[in-house]
Amino acid sequence: MKFSTRKDIEAPAEYVFAQITDFDAFERQAMRRGVELTRKSPAQARGVGASWVLKVPFRGKVRDMTAEITEMDAPNVLKGLAVSGGLNMEMTAELVPLSPRRTRLTFGYDVRPKSLTARILVQSVKFAKGTLQKRFEKRVATYCQQVSDQYADSVKV
Repeated sequence: MKFSTRKDIEAPAEYVFAQITDFDAFERQAMRRGVELTRKSPAQARGVGASWVLKVPFRGKVRDMTAEITEMDAPNVLKGLAVSGGLNMEMTAELVPLSPRRTRLTFGYDVRPKSLTARILVQSVKFAKGTLQKRFEKRVATYCQQVSDQYADSVKV
């Protein structure tokens, strides 16, 4: 099951890439949302191979998950893979500079079941795909607006 969206951000591609690779900020945000996470290695690099162990509340249960950065080509592409039980979840963020101060972010998330239990879970979630797609697009749009606002504030200073 795939979710994807495309948004334009009023900031240079290098700035946007720096924001989407600010793993410390994403860790803090996840913890505020009730996710327990630890880095696999406290001294891990910021690039390919960076990985985390997570405990994520989902549908009334806490699920164990591992996440890893699989590809990082600054300032163009960031890819990651998360595995939880029988689910493989691949995230892709692609940046395309439209002008020196405008960047298009194409963000996609692909969930693939690898077991019968996971297939049943994904099948049940497919019934709500329209609602989930709208929620996904709204979250990405909110994030893109925050990045645009942060860049505008940093330029004013």
